Amino acid sequence: MIIMQMEATVGVLRPTSTLVGNIIHELSERIIAGEWQAGDFLPPQKALAAQLGVGVSTIREATQVLVSMGLVESRPGKGTWVREREPEADTPAGALRLRLNELQASTIFETRLVIEIPMTEYAAERATLEDIAAIRSSLEAMETAVSDIDAFARADLAFHKAVARASHNDLLTQFYLLTSELLADFISELDRLPGVREEAMAAHRALAHAIERHDIQGARESALGHLGRIGRLIHHYG
Repeated sequence: MIIMQMEATVGVLRPTSTLVGNIIHELSERIIAGEWQAGDFLPPQKALAAQLGVGVSTIREATQVLVSMGLVESRPGKGTWVREREPEADTPAGALRLRLNELQASTIFETRLVIEIPMTEYAAERATLEDIAAIRSSLEAMETAVSDIDAFARADLAFHKAVARASHNDLLTQFYLLTSELLADFISELDRLPGVREEAMAAHRALAHAIERHDIQGARESALGHLGRIGRLIHHYG
């Protein structure tokens, strides 16, 4: 029943391109393994496409993802080269984050969708006065920053972290925070679209009020509405 309601609200998300995903995996594995060192240029896109047996457009799309992952830099007329590795990338947690960053926004969002609904219901059931104060504070920060995209994005993430912590389920919270951080840059870009921040504010107010009233059904409906909006935007722009 839960899945059926979520599918009806969010709609169908576009499937991940297996071909592009395979190329992203192949190139990132080579970089992580040290086949290309920091500062080394990757072969030109045409040569790389021929080497891997795919079209240039596939290489181009995969390169864009590698840039967003922070593995490479690319400049027209100059080429694509490996960036200096962040220290975190050499840790197990950093390696995991690199693997997760290969996923498309739609895949991460689907995971967040499954986690967020029960987490929101738990928050409405279990939120303490301290939890509610933290949610209100981050909501006020969002309202203050609605004209400042970067500040708004930070306050938005803080709001969802406060709701997650109000669920008092540590494992759900950790999974949720990871998916939220992986989507943070993408959501920040969506927030730049006309009217999106204002719609987000209305959804967040409704969710906060439902949690304050310990209204589990109201919190669920508010979360579904908010996630439906994000899902439609990812479907269109992701």
